[in-house]
Amino acid sequence: MDSPQSTKNVAADVTSQALLPPLHKQRNYRMWLAADTSALLSGSIYGFVFPLILLATTSSPALAGILAAIGMIARASLILAGGSKADRSNKARMMLMGGICGAIITAAMALGSLTGSIPIALLCIAHVLMELRGGYFGSITNAALKDLVHPKQLGRAMAANQGRDSVLMLGSAPLGGLLLGLGGGLALATVSVFNAIAAFTGYALRRPLKVAADLSQDDHNDTEASREKVGHGVLAGMRWCFSRPQLRALLILITIVNIGVNGLMTTMIYGLQQRSETPWVIGLTSTFMGVGMLIGSLIATKLIDKFRSGLLTCICLSILGMAMLLIGFNTNLLWMGAMLMVSFLSVPALNAAVGGYFMACVPKEMSGRANSLITFMALAALPLAPLVTGFGLEWVGMGPTLIFFGAFVMISALLAWSTPLVRNIPHPDMWDKAEATQSQAALDK
Repeated sequence: MDSPQSTKNVAADVTSQALLPPLHKQRNYRMWLAADTSALLSGSIYGFVFPLILLATTSSPALAGILAAIGMIARASLILAGGSKADRSNKARMMLMGGICGAIITAAMALGSLTGSIPIALLCIAHVLMELRGGYFGSITNAALKDLVHPKQLGRAMAANQGRDSVLMLGSAPLGGLLLGLGGGLALATVSVFNAIAAFTGYALRRPLKVAADLSQDDHNDTEASREKVGHGVLAGMRWCFSRPQLRALLILITIVNIGVNGLMTTMIYGLQQRSETPWVIGLTSTFMGVGMLIGSLIATKLIDKFRSGLLTCICLSILGMAMLLIGFNTNLLWMGAMLMVSFLSVPALNAAVGGYFMACVPKEMSGRANSLITFMALAALPLAPLVTGFGLEWVGMGPTLIFFGAFVMISALLAWSTPLVRNIPHPDMWDKAEATQSQAALDK
């Protein structure tokens, strides 16, 4: 039975959350959302149009594939370094620098494309520079979110971001196709403009981010939990995260889920291509994903508010795993699309629960490295997908390979249910106490 004091604490938490202004009425969050949305939209359009521009220029799918792999390696090589830099630098200045670098590079590519004077070698170098920039500056906006949003509203903010992401997933490819139809130079110029918008809306947050940094320093000096010094550097950040059993468990789950989901999507695309489906049919996979995420995002906030986050994580992983497992039992396009849509219904609430709690556990001076570590572990798993997919399609076919990757996601659900550290993640009302709890657990080891 709960003690009167614990009941009073819960009531106080609920009351304090009710007194917080809604996110859409908070200027700092609106500015952050504008910066993050501009950055994501520029990246989505660029990711869609650049491979097609390269293919049109070179008529070489092999070169496009090699360059994509080099770009992925380049991005991964700077992710952790960028997160470490974000934790000891002015985040607003980094957002400005990242956006301006992206704007300059894509503006130069646009000019070369419009004049027809850019050599293929320079086009490839520019792409690698864009990927290096994405790796170094890519985690900065998510790291800044923790400085601008109250811990009790992190879950709602993450759920709102998922809704935004689903809209971008549905709209970025058609927008990129429309712009590309008007010319590659215009498409790249549009990417440059969005990068510039991201740069200056991010820099507009310099004052609230400075205030948050000053408060964080005061808290770091005053709180009992901060007796354990958080060192700077990539390795210090990794040690900090992996020394927390709960965060370590979440990172492992994130990696397993990403292997399964990316492998399944790669298998579906390659399998449909082998089946000689038309490109627009293959493109429907993104549409089904986007529709599922959009519907799921409409209820994600209510689910985050209603359920304990650990229980919600387990349920969402179960839905995701079961639907993805069922995809491989029938390779009819409508069946696969329907199951894909069902599986992605759970993704917004899942990302909001896991991502929001992870960020709540991490002190502000660790937010950059924590975000970059999540991205790095997800990206590090990506090369496994095409490798296993290639052998799977050749040896056993599309259906069994899809079942294999679906089983991977289902395993993550079973691990979540069987792991008390994940299953017992508290309600968002208690997330603001998570950092002290994690630090104390690490000190007690």
